[in-house]
Amino acid sequence: MRLVVTGASGFVGQALVVAAARAGHTGIATGRRPPGSLPSGWEGWCRDDVLASPPPGAPPDAVIHLEVRQTQGGPVAAELAELHRVNVEGTAAWLAWAGRHGIGRFVLASSVLAVARSAGPITEDAPPETSAPYGASKARAEVDVRDWAGAAPDRRAVILRPAPVYGPDRRSNLVNFVTRVARGHTSLIGTGAARKSIVSRDNLVAAFLHVARHAKRGWTIYNVADREGHSIAELATIVAELTGAPRPRSVPWWLARLAAPVADAIGRAAGRDLPLSSDRLRAATTPGFFPCDQLSRSGFLHPQSTSDGLVTMLNALGLLSRPVSTRPRSNPVSGTTT
Repeated sequence: MRLVVTGASGFVGQALVVAAARAGHTGIATGRRPPGSLPSGWEGWCRDDVLASPPPGAPPDAVIHLEVRQTQGGPVAAELAELHRVNVEGTAAWLAWAGRHGIGRFVLASSVLAVARSAGPITEDAPPETSAPYGASKARAEVDVRDWAGAAPDRRAVILRPAPVYGPDRRSNLVNFVTRVARGHTSLIGTGAARKSIVSRDNLVAAFLHVARHAKRGWTIYNVADREGHSIAELATIVAELTGAPRPRSVPWWLARLAAPVADAIGRAAGRDLPLSSDRLRAATTPGFFPCDQLSRSGFLHPQSTSDGLVTMLNALGLLSRPVSTRPRSNPVSGTTT
């Protein structure tokens, strides 16, 4: 396939382009500036230049839209405007471009934050998020993708909702968490029993390539998470075992609840992101289990286990207790173990 990958300079985008090239796909990688160091068969272009003209080279088969704006904590009005500009208007611009140039496949990188949370498993038919600005912006982008798919009979759109993504890069999720566990610092609040979905970058990249190839007519939504589901305490135990750290330490929930407002004030005054805050307390104690059974039923096979994904991450961070070469590694394209 010939692909257009937006946001190709990002943590996921860079890995996606490399994996796509290894699988024999070619294409166009875009960003605010032309991405560099691309594999053979790939061209780097500025997003605005691509959007302003027909696709360079051979006609693409699909657009994989990764470009995103996360919440940055700036002034409220400016932050909301930027979320809308990138996540909503940016998605609409790529949809319109694909429509003008006869590109019939579109894959959107949405987020599990695009739907409202609930205590039990959160499936693809959960109601959309309407209050949290980032989640609401992704939910709105999903509506535009569904409308685009319904506007022509042969269009195929897939919305992927990844769980928090981790991998061999300090830009990934879980960096603070695994570092605290590895150093023997307090890393759990209460028992850590809340079940959390996460997804390794290799699994997410493989999912993007899978759905781009096998998209159905109309639109489809899939949660994307690691095959296994773990509680926060179980994840901490895996990290401790891999790094040779002591048993994960915890702070009682009631104490964390009392201390969080004080930590918030200290963090604001010092301009620092402290290990304890009201946001971290809420995140650590709120269930966030997003089963990916529907994606598995589509024929997707996870190339990597959570344990192997954490090995790759910890090795990149220099936190493993023994060399990574002693452990199996998974190929994100073929799903084989080497």
